[in-house]
Amino acid sequence: MIEAVVFDMDGVLIDSVASAYRVKSKILKEDYNIDIESVPDPHDEAHKGGSLTNLLKAVHKNAGVRIDEDEFIDKVVTKMYDDLKENYIKADPDLLDFLRDLKNHHVPIAVATSATRQSTDNKLRILGLSDFFDEIITANDVKEHKPHPESYLTAIQRLGASLTKSIVFEDSAAGIQAANAAGAVVVGITKYNIDKTALAGTAVTFDDWKNVNYDILESLVV
Repeated sequence: MIEAVVFDMDGVLIDSVASAYRVKSKILKEDYNIDIESVPDPHDEAHKGGSLTNLLKAVHKNAGVRIDEDEFIDKVVTKMYDDLKENYIKADPDLLDFLRDLKNHHVPIAVATSATRQSTDNKLRILGLSDFFDEIITANDVKEHKPHPESYLTAIQRLGASLTKSIVFEDSAAGIQAANAAGAVVVGITKYNIDKTALAGTAVTFDDWKNVNYDILESLVV
């Protein structure tokens, strides 16, 4: 029996990876004269995922430029909200069906994201998903960011579920590492990824929300 399901945000619940990259790239270039492509990503994902904290650490380490984190986050949150609205980003109907399926089976669900609280609230509001989730864990709620497991451990603990009977949906290497370190069952989703191949470190990978339902996932929890 599934005791909890936890979702990453960017690239899982929302098609925001391209938007985030556009916004981060533009701010770094225009405000700090830094080409994001010149900054190595510690997770080897070309800065498509991961927290802004880790991005700025990489900028400082490799470009020698120290950027005020609060200032940078405020810029990203504002510009990304505008970018998502301009590109008419909406919730996937098949994702909505899956969330309703979980609710019908009385499964507690949460979000665990490296994004800030304001950014997360903005995205959930754009998608119309705010009322679905029992817990929302953001970068503001933890000390350590993915690939550290703190966000997933916190979410699952707050849902009152056991780790081995909890399922996490992820799309990034750092997130998968975090969920595995927490001891949850990790499911990959590549709906919004250009590369649709299975994600390493997951129990199973789906390329579209239409292929996901409670009955399929229940077999993964022993």
